[in-house]
Amino acid sequence: MQNQVDKIQSVEDARIMAERRVPKALFQMFSGGSGPSISLRLNEQAFEEVLFRPHAAVFHPERELKTTLLGHDISMPVILSSVGMLKVGHVDGEAGVARAAGDAGTIQILSGATITPIEEVVAATSGPVFQQLYYIGGRENSAQIIERAKRAGAAALVVVVDSAAPNVGADIPYTDRAYLPAGVTLKDALRFAPQLLTKPAWTRDFIRQGLKTPTAGMAMRPDGTPMEWLEMAGRLYDETPTFEDLPWIRELWDGPIVLKGIVRGDDARRAVELGVDGIIVSNHGGNMLDSTVPTLRALPEVVAAVDGRAEVILDGGVRRGSDVVKALALGAKAVSLGRAYVYPLLAAGEPGVRRILEIFRRQIDSTLGWLGVRSVHDLDPSLLELPADWPQAREGVDRDARVQTAAAA
Repeated sequence: MQNQVDKIQSVEDARIMAERRVPKALFQMFSGGSGPSISLRLNEQAFEEVLFRPHAAVFHPERELKTTLLGHDISMPVILSSVGMLKVGHVDGEAGVARAAGDAGTIQILSGATITPIEEVVAATSGPVFQQLYYIGGRENSAQIIERAKRAGAAALVVVVDSAAPNVGADIPYTDRAYLPAGVTLKDALRFAPQLLTKPAWTRDFIRQGLKTPTAGMAMRPDGTPMEWLEMAGRLYDETPTFEDLPWIRELWDGPIVLKGIVRGDDARRAVELGVDGIIVSNHGGNMLDSTVPTLRALPEVVAAVDGRAEVILDGGVRRGSDVVKALALGAKAVSLGRAYVYPLLAAGEPGVRRILEIFRRQIDSTLGWLGVRSVHDLDPSLLELPADWPQAREGVDRDARVQTAAAA
């Protein structure tokens, strides 16, 4: 196993290894976006379009990566984002990811579509765990999830606000599709069986788990039994939290509230006026409305609108430490990794996640050194060269302000 882990030198290495290890349908579930995956591609492309303007003749032999996020000290401005069904991808699953995050001195956001219950995840890690909230089953069931997360010791509640309709899936041929369709028949399922024969490592782990149909770790039926995975997945989009729900959520939850799925300045401004503590600039990794603006491009507008009243986290497209530095220079307090840690998990389990976090740490440190910057807290936009059309982000903030002024008049 250690030899396999040592082969991971980048997120791309891990992606290739993950594709070799897990069945094609599963790999595409984790790797694919929605529609033709335009947003998925643009999230990464946005980082490639932003260039550095480093200082010269400056040398800092030691650089500072530590920061805080929502009151928690973290060893670097990188946390692990909410991704569902991880234990199907690798037996180490959500608990393994949380252990790796805690030992690395950072935070794991547990997906609302988790297989592993939050009680097990919190018990497995030395670091903070944030609980993501979908409205699975509406307010009544969500109230139970919030209370359960509170009892388990979740450090923050991450409310998903960009999932108002189902993910239609990537443009993948039926036999290669990323997930089994709802109401699948035995005949349909058998089409996927040959994939298992070519992935012995994953199949062996699946057999060792007892060939069980995965259940939802947090979504419960009225009788108190956990929903089956497909049952839960079919209810993810029955209802989506709105701004009007925030006062109700605040009555139930006395810790930090973070909204995930914001890409507009006016939405960010409304969120902070309603008292949220954090905003995750996210288009759900390109898994919801395709052709949504890439998150790095949306970041300056959101940061300007928030104006320091909440902490801003960038999600989507981060594949290397230099991407983290670019996001911080544009005003993010931290970034959250999605596929960047999922691929190492699929490839090598918990050790793979540990490996990629260490790679990110080294890359961030090196990038600071090359820029002539001593600390992540010293990063600012002057260190970047933005594409010529990016001032539109600033214009968007000004436009929102003009609209609000006109409405008030």
